[in-house]
Amino acid sequence: MRRRLLSIIVIAFVTLATPVFALDFIVGAKGGYYVWDPFFKELKAPVLADIDRGEGFLVGPVVSLLFTPDISLSIALLTGKQSTHWYSPNQYQPERGVWMSGTYYVNMNRTDIDTALSYRFMQNLKVFLGYKVQIIESDLRYTERRYDPVDPGGDRTVFEGDIDAKTPSHGPALGIGYSLPIGKGYFFAANLSALYMWGEFEVSENRYSYDIEPDPDFQNGDLTIDPGVTLDTQMYGLNFEPSIGFSAGKEWPIITLGFRYQLLRTKYIDKIEDTTPSGYVNDHLYGAFVSVLFVL
Repeated sequence: MRRRLLSIIVIAFVTLATPVFALDFIVGAKGGYYVWDPFFKELKAPVLADIDRGEGFLVGPVVSLLFTPDISLSIALLTGKQSTHWYSPNQYQPERGVWMSGTYYVNMNRTDIDTALSYRFMQNLKVFLGYKVQIIESDLRYTERRYDPVDPGGDRTVFEGDIDAKTPSHGPALGIGYSLPIGKGYFFAANLSALYMWGEFEVSENRYSYDIEPDPDFQNGDLTIDPGVTLDTQMYGLNFEPSIGFSAGKEWPIITLGFRYQLLRTKYIDKIEDTTPSGYVNDHLYGAFVSVLFVL
């Protein structure tokens, strides 16, 4: 019975590797602490280039349907907020011809939906075909102080800006999974998949600017509204997810501890002169998670 239950666990969460006979529905939740290193920080835009890694908790439900002992469908959703803030010390910006310092705050709302249709073809191995939807909305707020190095006693300007960036994307995945019961209710499993996605990078900005007099007092602020641009993107990459799990028996939940690493190589299809890179740039997501699953 324990071996059969372990087989169902592996199928529901990470693999379809061992036999399943009676149960056909598993539901639970998954959550973890993740770090996101976004691809758009490699744009040749000073504000975006300084973006630090966003960190935060992502949580969501997990559902698996077992159609046969060898075929199953799983759906997992992760959503949450990742945030970061940093201070950029006074430094010369040659592309702007000014000295600049500033403080920055970024909130990133992320939603990942992963589906997978899996087929067990060997005792401990499965293949799966999936589809991924990824939606990330980033809000960057900053305050910058700039002055001309040629005339240090002249005008100084403070900028207060709000940049909205959206990066929706979607595409297929193809992967392989491995599972291994290791005795006394424990098991090890790992999934490795390749991803190919299409998406967009949408960015817009509202910015107030203030001139500082020598006293210094602020003058009235001028509002600049930049409607922004929408750039098409292509992505390819991989997702790797090893884990260990434990079940105390049929009446108890299945507890799993794992690690996830996702690399996406992103290319801008549309080009903006002197701003968008000509080749691929990297997008990283990594973190540890825990899942709790119930067999119904």
